[in-house]
Parts: sequence; C-alpha cells; structure tokens
Amino acid sequence: MDAANPQEQLNAKLRARFNELPKVIQNAVTSADVEKQLRVLADTNKLHLDQWQLLENEVMLTLFGFQPAEELAANLRADLDISAELASSLAADISKIVFEPIRAELERSLDNPQAADAQTSAVEEVGRQAIAAEKAAAGPPVAPATPPQEPNTEKVVRAPVSESYKAGETSAARKSVHDDPYREPPQ
Repeated sequence: MDAANPQEQLNAKLRARFNELPKVIQNAVTSADVEKQLRVLADTNKLHLDQWQLLENEVMLTLFGFQPAEELAANLRADLDISAELASSLAADISKIVFEPIRAELERSLDNPQAADAQTSAVEEVGRQAIAAEKAAAGPPVAPATPPQEPNTEKVVRAPVSESYKAGETSAARKSVHDDPYREPPQ
C-alpha cells in the first residue's frame, strides 16, 4: 500500500461527507468568514499557529459530523494541550460564533415557526443603506484600465543606408560588406 492511498481515501471520505451535508453547513465549511472568526478567537486567546490549526480542524470535524459538538471542549483540551477553563471558554465562543448562526439558518430554511429572523444590528443596517446610496449615486462602476499612451511627437531618425546596398541585390552577392552590421567580411 503506497503512502498517497490513505490520503486519497481520507479525501474521498471528506468529499462524500461534504456532499451529504445540508447546504447551510456546506456554506459554513467553505466560508472564509468562519476561518476569519476562528483566527480572531485564536488571537484573543493567544494560541500559537499550530494550536489555531488544530482548533480549526476540531471545528471542521465537528461541522462534518465526525465528532459530537458536546465533546468539543474535551477534544480542544486534549489536542491543544490547554487548561479545562480555556477549553470550555473556547468551546462556548465557537458555539456562539459558528454553531448558533448555522442552527438559526437551518431553522429558517426548514420554515420553523419558532426560528429567529436574521439578526442585523442597527449599525449594520445604517451601514448597508449608506453603501447602497453611495453605489446608486456613483453610477456604474468604472473598470480599472491602463491609461492611453501619449502620442509620439518626435520624428524618428533613420540610420543612413549603406553605400554597398543596391535594391534587388541579395546580401550574399555583395562584394563589399565592410559597413553591413549583419555580415562579417569573408576570410
């Protein structure tokens, strides 16, 4: 059995599991927003890069359903080698920033009557309205382009024509090649 085969098997299992997930969870897995939020969480808790990567792996394994969400704190404590308090704090924060929005979106997509409407703060709403007004006032976006080149105003000065050049005569037939820059004189 070659070394690439287990990796290929793992990738195939991950792809198959990803395809089985609801669209909301697929969007969360592929979203850069989740990664960014986990990075901020790792920075605020002063986790090293390798710990952050393990944290992200644990969250992804939980999103894929390979590990139960209830065991996230214990898994974080074991894998990241951190205290129980920090692990439970991280698990609570991850639940709030990753799992709760997914749960709410799943409830909305299933038309659950108790589902909460999408939450946006007043600041976000004002910001969205301001951006929409700016776009409307600005008109169509201007595509970036290379500015046109300035027209040439100088006259091109050509080198003088060789005295040995005669129209219609091949260069191999010329006897005098002393001023031809492309030919060496015969030996």
